[in-house]
Amino acid sequence: MKLVRYLRAAAVFTPCYVVLDWVSYIEPLGPFNITPWNPQAALAVVWILLGGIEQAPAVFGTILLADWLIRGLPGGPGTTMLTAAVLAAGYTVLASALQLLLRPKPGLHTLRQLTLFVAVVVPGTAFIAAGFVGVLLVSHLLEVDAMLPGWLRFWVGDAVGILVTAPLLLAAADEDRRRSFVRLVRRGETYLQVALVAGALWLIFAGLGGDPSHHVYLLFLPLIWIAIRNGLPGAILGVGLVQLGVVLGIHHRSLQALPVLELQALVAALTLTALYLGVTVDERQRANDSLRLSLRLAAAGEMAGAIAHEVNQPLTALTNYGRSGQLLLEAGRPAELAGVMEKILAEAGRASEVVRRLRDFFRGGSMRFERVAVDALLDSARGAGVRTAAGSGIVFHTELEPDLPEIVVDRLQIEVVLRNLVVNAVEAISLGGPAGSISLRARRHDTGFVCIVVADSGPGVPASERERVFEPFVSGKPTGMGLGLSVSRAIAEAHGGALETRPGPGGEFRLLLPFERG
Repeated sequence: MKLVRYLRAAAVFTPCYVVLDWVSYIEPLGPFNITPWNPQAALAVVWILLGGIEQAPAVFGTILLADWLIRGLPGGPGTTMLTAAVLAAGYTVLASALQLLLRPKPGLHTLRQLTLFVAVVVPGTAFIAAGFVGVLLVSHLLEVDAMLPGWLRFWVGDAVGILVTAPLLLAAADEDRRRSFVRLVRRGETYLQVALVAGALWLIFAGLGGDPSHHVYLLFLPLIWIAIRNGLPGAILGVGLVQLGVVLGIHHRSLQALPVLELQALVAALTLTALYLGVTVDERQRANDSLRLSLRLAAAGEMAGAIAHEVNQPLTALTNYGRSGQLLLEAGRPAELAGVMEKILAEAGRASEVVRRLRDFFRGGSMRFERVAVDALLDSARGAGVRTAAGSGIVFHTELEPDLPEIVVDRLQIEVVLRNLVVNAVEAISLGGPAGSISLRARRHDTGFVCIVVADSGPGVPASERERVFEPFVSGKPTGMGLGLSVSRAIAEAHGGALETRPGPGGEFRLLLPFERG
């Protein structure tokens, strides 16, 4: 069964290799017809990389067959077998090195993997080219004067062939990458990008005339666009189209002297630029996705803390009312239980409302706006601070500008913000000593906004840290998650307001909220 599977795989590999060798048979040099583009080398390397070193005999036999069918065994059977052995051995070593380095999953998913891929392919193909040309030189099938051009052409041909074609083959072998290509095909933008690449290729080989290598820079813009918009799958598709276009352009102008080697060197530069840009875009997207997930999980933790605090009051009230009900029953006063039960139901409803509204905000940002008196918000925040600072000696001050109109906010969410600011102030003061003061002030900021200030006598926030304190996961507390201020600013901005801090001898945070919903 193993032999059958091996022969079945070879039956797929061999014709594909021969076809690629035939398609890339451009401007052959010397009796062994060294060409400047060898995509079949990429197929051999990827085949061994994915199938294992046991594929090497099939690669050797296929190289012999291709030399016979396409080149006609120009050096005789012995020399051809020797060159085929050099190529098969070289591709096997190259694939084994990539298999070892591109762990755990062979592919080009990260900058590290791409860099290792390039670092192996470029010098590796240079050594393979040297071995191949060396055999021809020793066999007197290549003149000494042609050795350096032959080596350079073979090296560039194999290097470009592998750099351009191997990423496409590795992507085709990866189920996730195949789905990415399907998504690309379904996007209308992709066809516009392909049209732009085709237009640039036409200008290079036909429209502008002259030496095409002087106009290859025209391909940078569409390739950069494709890579930025589609990441590595787009970059792979883009460089594949460019290479195909270059080959067709060379065939189209086959009667004219074209700098094929220079063109392929420029294609190699284009390829590396696009691949690195595509991998960078993919890594950035993965980092953003990971950050969003981390923020979601951390916000869930922050929400749990906010809910625990906000629900604590109604739960405490429920406990007290429950005990009152027990006392009334023991005292034989069941008539008064009705009022206690109503209060229990009201507090239970309040707890449920707190949980639901905070959950809705953190899940989808939904808010319930209502008119709220500013002094009521300050009283709530002061109460939270007093409970947190109980026994610490911290003194609270409240200042309210006269005749402040009501503001239109989601009361529960703004109470969460103010509670967070007050609790932070209490903790900041505790870092410097057992006592201090916190002031809550409210005044008009302008005709449309009210400014609520939470100031404390703690160490304050340095000017250099004014913006960093609002970044996720930045905390000055040993056990802090670094999300309280980030979430608070998100709530303020969702209301059309702002949250900022001021440097100074003490801590000061300013919450701006609109009088009317914009």
